[in-house]
Amino acid sequence: MENMTVKDYTQEEKEPKSFSEVYNGLPERTKAPKQAFVERIAELCMCSQQTVRMWIQGKQRPDALKQKLISEELGIPQDELFPTPVTE
Repeated sequence: MENMTVKDYTQEEKEPKSFSEVYNGLPERTKAPKQAFVERIAELCMCSQQTVRMWIQGKQRPDALKQKLISEELGIPQDELFPTPVTE
């Protein structure tokens, strides 16, 4: 499968700011593009689809290596996809 780009996974002209925004920007129709996205990321990172869904929901974060792989695959800087959480 060829590398995905932002244009493949967003409907808007502006670039997404987070991993979940990329996912949420996917259209709902056709061969379930959101499911295809989850499957591709799971395959790329050699993890379960459930794990990818946890990342999308913000319940977990991928480790640094997986963040780098996802960033390279999507062509979006790692710090935009996975911003450092603000702690108080």
